[in-house]
Amino acid sequence: MGKHHVEMTPDEQADVLATARALAEEFAAAGPAADADNRFPTELVPRYRDSGLVALSVPKKYGGLGADIWTTTLVSKELAKGDPAIALAFNMHQTMIGIFRGLLDEPMRERVFAEVVDEQKIVCGPFSEDRAGLTGLADTKAVPDGSGGWRVTGRKTWATLCLGADLVAFNATITDPSGELPTEFTDHAAREAVFVLPIDSPGISVVETWDTMGMRATGTHTLVFDGVAAPADAYGGNFRNGLFGEFEWASMSFAGVYCGLAEKAYAATREILRKKSLGATMEGSDVTLKGIGYIQHGLGRMLVDTETAARALETTGRILLDGRDAEWNPLARTGLLDVTKVATTEAAIRVTDTALRLVGGSAFRRGHVLERLYRDARGGPFHPLTTDQAYDLLGRAELGLLDGA
Repeated sequence: MGKHHVEMTPDEQADVLATARALAEEFAAAGPAADADNRFPTELVPRYRDSGLVALSVPKKYGGLGADIWTTTLVSKELAKGDPAIALAFNMHQTMIGIFRGLLDEPMRERVFAEVVDEQKIVCGPFSEDRAGLTGLADTKAVPDGSGGWRVTGRKTWATLCLGADLVAFNATITDPSGELPTEFTDHAAREAVFVLPIDSPGISVVETWDTMGMRATGTHTLVFDGVAAPADAYGGNFRNGLFGEFEWASMSFAGVYCGLAEKAYAATREILRKKSLGATMEGSDVTLKGIGYIQHGLGRMLVDTETAARALETTGRILLDGRDAEWNPLARTGLLDVTKVATTEAAIRVTDTALRLVGGSAFRRGHVLERLYRDARGGPFHPLTTDQAYDLLGRAELGLLDGA
């Protein structure tokens, strides 16, 4: 067995999935207006807390519900079938809790998990910057303050859920006392640390920069750190090795959201095609779409794409629970984990492409459910690893170009 194991009973898993389905109905009701207004629906934050899902992925030994990576992924998928963008926002919290299992030092892990369980605190985790995404080393500085803590200065983009979070986890590079960043890569990476602070700490501010094609309701704004005091107990350990060692919590959770998106688009398309009529045409007095051959063929292709994504997701979950990922080349592990994210996000793009073609011009109108899902699906390739980064890493590994491969 590997590091992933099942703590929940089947009944406990069924309960959290039922909770997710009920909450998804509220996400679905809020989604259209949140997208139109380019607004994260903060009114759903109390509902998310009340649902009990905040402590979903916290292991039972810390007082949480003990959901394994597969159960957590299924919850993300169910929420996304309500509204993918809102689900993606709250998915940030579950991703961070999963990563914290292996990323944080134990004292920090105990403290943060206690706050999540006892106080229902929600976490966001912005690790990207304007200059570089997740794969780039942090230019955000943590300058020693002379008393065991640091002063943090920098900007974090892609701060999903920042308007609904209580805690922010982020990476910053510990500098020398003068505030200079290391110039040598390995030294810089060794000094890149993870910190966790209350998001309302003095000096932390949100700049509302999010205005995008899709996933508009995630509220993925920019977080600014302006000389923020980070005490010694805000330090959680080395960032880069810990993050990529727990990368499955990102790849699986993103995949779950986009798998749910594809299933929602497929279900909506199928229902429209079952009912829609073209009226009188040269072919007859009342021609239904479902009677047209290319419509039947197209819907079948959508189903195959949707099923392929779901099966890739489930297979990867089983591989992790069985510990068979230990057989992978460790240098290519991140890319191999990302196979499920690539498969589901690319499937979501194909499914929503086909949906608009089959349903016709009505789905092209702003606000139509398929128009919104079409736009939301376009966010998939940008999640780390990006699709092209995954292809590149796997290609280099297969050609023996990685050190030690």
